[in-house]
Amino acid sequence: MAGNINFAPLFMRFTYYMLQKNFYTTLILLLLFSLQLSAQTKTLRGTVLEAGTKAPLPGVEAVLPSGESATTDGQGRFVLRANLAAERIVVSFQRASFSTQEVEVDLAGKTEVDLGAIEMAPQEDSGQFGSEDLIPTITISTDDIDGVGDQNISGVLTASRDVFVSAAAFVFGPARFRIRGYDSEQTTMLMNGIPVNDPESGQVYWSNWGGLNDVMRFRENSIGLDAVSYSFGGVGGASSFDTRASLQRKQVRLTYSLSNRTYRNRLMATYTTGPMAGGWAVSMSASRRWAQEGYIDGTSYDAWGYFLSVDKKLNEKHSLNLTAFGAPSKRGRSGASVEEMYDLADNKYYNPNWGYQNGEKRNARIANVHQPMAILRHDWQISEKTSLMTSAGYQFGRNGGTALDWYDARDPRPDYYRNLPSFAFDRQRDAIEELLRTSEAARQINWDYMYEVNRNNILSVENANGIPGNTVTGARSQYVVEDRRYDDKRLIGNTILQSNLNEHLTLNGGLTYIWHQGHDFKVLDDLLGGDFYLDVDKFAEFDSTANIDFIQNDVETPNRIVREGDVFGYDYNINIRQSAAWVQADFNYPRVDFFLGGNLGNTTFWRVGNVTNGKFPDNSGGASEKQRFPEYGVKAGFTYKIDGRNYLLLNGGYMTQAPSTREAFVSPRTRNDVAEGLDTRKILSVEGGYLLRAPYAKARVIGYYTQFKDLLWNRSFYLDNAIITNDGTRGGFVNYIMPGVNTQHMGVELAGEFSLTSALKVSAVAALGQYTYTNRPTVTTYLDNVAEKLGSQTVYMKNFYVSGTPQTAYTLGLNYNSPKFWFANLNFNYFDNIWIDFNPARRTYDAISYTADPQFTEEVVEPGSPLWNDIIEQEKAPSAFTVDFFGGKSFKFGKVFLYLNVGVSNILDNRNFITGGYEQLRFDYETKDVDRFPSRYYYAFGRNYFINLAMRI
Repeated sequence: MAGNINFAPLFMRFTYYMLQKNFYTTLILLLLFSLQLSAQTKTLRGTVLEAGTKAPLPGVEAVLPSGESATTDGQGRFVLRANLAAERIVVSFQRASFSTQEVEVDLAGKTEVDLGAIEMAPQEDSGQFGSEDLIPTITISTDDIDGVGDQNISGVLTASRDVFVSAAAFVFGPARFRIRGYDSEQTTMLMNGIPVNDPESGQVYWSNWGGLNDVMRFRENSIGLDAVSYSFGGVGGASSFDTRASLQRKQVRLTYSLSNRTYRNRLMATYTTGPMAGGWAVSMSASRRWAQEGYIDGTSYDAWGYFLSVDKKLNEKHSLNLTAFGAPSKRGRSGASVEEMYDLADNKYYNPNWGYQNGEKRNARIANVHQPMAILRHDWQISEKTSLMTSAGYQFGRNGGTALDWYDARDPRPDYYRNLPSFAFDRQRDAIEELLRTSEAARQINWDYMYEVNRNNILSVENANGIPGNTVTGARSQYVVEDRRYDDKRLIGNTILQSNLNEHLTLNGGLTYIWHQGHDFKVLDDLLGGDFYLDVDKFAEFDSTANIDFIQNDVETPNRIVREGDVFGYDYNINIRQSAAWVQADFNYPRVDFFLGGNLGNTTFWRVGNVTNGKFPDNSGGASEKQRFPEYGVKAGFTYKIDGRNYLLLNGGYMTQAPSTREAFVSPRTRNDVAEGLDTRKILSVEGGYLLRAPYAKARVIGYYTQFKDLLWNRSFYLDNAIITNDGTRGGFVNYIMPGVNTQHMGVELAGEFSLTSALKVSAVAALGQYTYTNRPTVTTYLDNVAEKLGSQTVYMKNFYVSGTPQTAYTLGLNYNSPKFWFANLNFNYFDNIWIDFNPARRTYDAISYTADPQFTEEVVEPGSPLWNDIIEQEKAPSAFTVDFFGGKSFKFGKVFLYLNVGVSNILDNRNFITGGYEQLRFDYETKDVDRFPSRYYYAFGRNYFINLAMRI
């Protein structure tokens, strides 16, 4: 019988054959294999109601421990068919904002079971609060890559009932934890069926719907290579938001929040009608979050959110939804700094981005984002077993941030290395150190100085704007504030088919097309007291071949006068066209479930220069050559059901991805060239483990192994030994291109949750990872001004660690859920193996070699010496321990419910918790002084709180 067959060894051989040989042959073999399995289908049916009101609950997932599920219809009814061998199973009923309900079912001798009415209580009514309100749902890194910095996605994976993912979201999030060390581009995100990953970077920008917690609670999450019904997914999994008004809870809800984190105050208002006569349903929400100053000095915050969803049920087979939302925000950024400045300020949250102006704090780096989106969705229930969802979306708007720019003037950044005591001569060092230690103004941007310099710089510009004889005289600004823009617009179409072909086989598939145009440019935001700015390249002027045309950012308008509101510097478009198709077959039998999936796609992109740069007059204006990259992926997996509570699983996949356009062009601000060796990224991954799903215990042990190959590393920076002259070497602005980078991510995820009593639970989670680079790629350096190849060399980075996340994280949690409608959670957390991002240039032969004179033989730093180790070894941040508390209580006054919850993170006020950092991309090649350009660090917030009060009618 099927229940006595050991399928694991056979299926592992099938999986290996599929990944290494031929996908289609394997698919045929597995289809034939499936026909040999005999099974008896069990049918579970019932109705889900809201506790108290007895109203039917649509959109509830009835989930078996093995993953099979069914969703309730508009009347709360569900029918769940599955091939089950166990005599007793646990069915879990899940819906956003409602407490999960688990029902144990006796199947012995039965083929059909009617569960009757299952009641689900709202989370808040049962004392289990929506955890989105306990911590910020978005943690945005403010790295130095303007506008394209990665965003930590952990804090928004709040809908998952998985113990491990819940810990990653709520507990590990403040430590910049990334599940398995993956970037968010490896997780496919959909909003009402529309992919919302940014086509240029692949990242997910959660701030586009920030502040809309009340209407973003209904979502599905999958981590890793599991099969999902709405997407092929990435190696990191897939997530899908469903914001249809008919699924939103009928309510009027008002919320006020008080915090000392990124914002101080939050107001939210939500109104949802629920299904109405005529098939209509409407949901509206609005919010505002603000702070004159957040936890870090100089970080103002002003964000709004708006949302509208309208449903129309046309008949029993067709329904429409229109959703529109946006979240305009302006916030003052913080920045990583060097330990020397943290010590001088006696503040681990020192922020170099602000200074005093007229007695008020002014931040030079203000992020200003507003990218609204509208989605039209059509659902067609073709038959009882087949459905088709089709969505079309449009997104547009601005994304940018301000920064200082200067010309023929000293660097105004207060933590610039030349402004630090460590750079000064001995006789000056003590005085500078004393000044910076005792004067806050001296540690910050000096706005008054920049205004004074600009007002006194009276100059005349001849032949201004390329007009012979046109002379402009006035205060030419040497310092300005520029707004670096990354605007875009995109059209997206997506369709998803789901069909239950028979009791054993479900087929899912979809088609996607994306039309994207990014617009990158700079706008002069503030002349800082001057009359005009000149649109020339300050780095080009240092080149010995420079002439009047060479230094022009727009050669067609030489000596262009720039005033506030004008576009200057660079101006280009990135065009992307993406298309993809995917299909997935899910097979279900009493002892074994397995799936097979595949996708095919293509990405085409090109650059269009809107101005002609003087350094590259023949290769900057107009359209570049189109780059085309076919993509494909396959994945498969199986689950062996030991019984109704214990499961073994194994998944594997191989996929390719087009390179990111953010990395593909050598220097998109100046020319059309793409990086040499540009290739698709290859990803091979396998995961497997054990799951326990019982009424009073949940556990998982998952191991994973993933290879990323042919990644591209592209940076532009000032290199101190870039140019060799007869007098030695001098610095220059370079493009540093490193294709063919390989990494390896492997580890184990352990999680368990156990009910000690009906009210008390204990949970334990451990993420034990090792993410490393596995090869020694070749880097090529180009002198940016002339695109001259300066040379290629090997980067000795094999076995270095991938940065950006703790590779080890633990938490032990206690959760008490009182029958008196209050709850309390206490978590003890430990983080380790936090590696600082390294400068590849320090891991080259040039970094450890001495060159007294070019004509003599080179000597190297003594291997194994302290200096050798300082140059070569990767820095590891100290381990850290934190404690968090979350608690809340609900109250009822007639038909009015009040909910109060409180979160206090890092109770012990650990202010020495380095969550990440990076080595600067400059290095002292002459004296080998690694402290000349020291690392910059990010610190986790100390003790911080979040108080939330909500009223629901």
